Amino acid sequence: MMRYSDLKSKKIMFVAMLNIIIVVLEFIFGFISNSLALITDAVHNLGDVLALFVALIASYYALKSATSKMTFGYIRFEMMAAFVNSLFLCITMIYVLYEAAIRFMNPVLIDAKSVIVVASVALVVNSISAYLLRDNPDLHSHEHHHEDLNVKAAYLHMFGDAVISLGVVLGAVMTLYFQVLYIDPLLTFVFGTYILISSFKVLKKSFLSLIDANINGTKEYEELLLSFEEICAVHDIHLTLPSSKDKYFSAHIVLKSSKSLEEIEHLIENIRFSLKENFGVTHVIIQPETTKYMQTNDCYCISH
Repeated sequence: MMRYSDLKSKKIMFVAMLNIIIVVLEFIFGFISNSLALITDAVHNLGDVLALFVALIASYYALKSATSKMTFGYIRFEMMAAFVNSLFLCITMIYVLYEAAIRFMNPVLIDAKSVIVVASVALVVNSISAYLLRDNPDLHSHEHHHEDLNVKAAYLHMFGDAVISLGVVLGAVMTLYFQVLYIDPLLTFVFGTYILISSFKVLKKSFLSLIDANINGTKEYEELLLSFEEICAVHDIHLTLPSSKDKYFSAHIVLKSSKSLEEIEHLIENIRFSLKENFGVTHVIIQPETTKYMQTNDCYCISH
């Protein structure tokens, strides 16, 4: 029986191949027909194709073990790739929006029939792609939960592409039958703005991950740690998000009184469980300390 991970990789590869064909067709006929909306959809599809290949490469490297040089493995590969892809899309969409504004002020007649045919093909391919990537609970178990979320994200991309292709078809139909020349640049501006906003969100999230930023702060984490009666203060709290499914947490905890190693281990196990249940933390490092660290000038303690 084929493993779920192998089946997922084959599906993603097949979908990527289908969309490469669509990208080439949309670029060619977009330039031939003077349809900026078709070119915009091609750029969006190209970004999704790159994202699909990145997902495959990231899955491959995620299976590699950490080494003495790569002590964390290749866990940040996903965010680095997401940053590059989203930056590419943002820059491209800004240029496309500029062209759409010029085209809106100076309308150009498009070959609506060619646009309808190509966009219809894209609509069919994107719909098939979304169908293939839809979540199937019979093919996996709970241990692949995070992988399924990645497939779901790819499914949403393809579903969004299908909707955009449908919009291009409708716009070309209106141009063909009503001779409204500004529909093409108008749809380009709408789709381009949507893609730019979506890409910027990914760009921001991946950038913040790469610089180890936590936009929500650590107050909730401090409160959780201080809710344990054995802890009187905490300091040096650090939170990093190296990938979309990983969250690393570390902190120093000041204990009210001396405890045995077994008691400290039990406390840390409870902290680890609480952090996972409340905030989805996947990796925890806790350093227990005595009350002498509350009087140290080298650290900033948060206490009750």
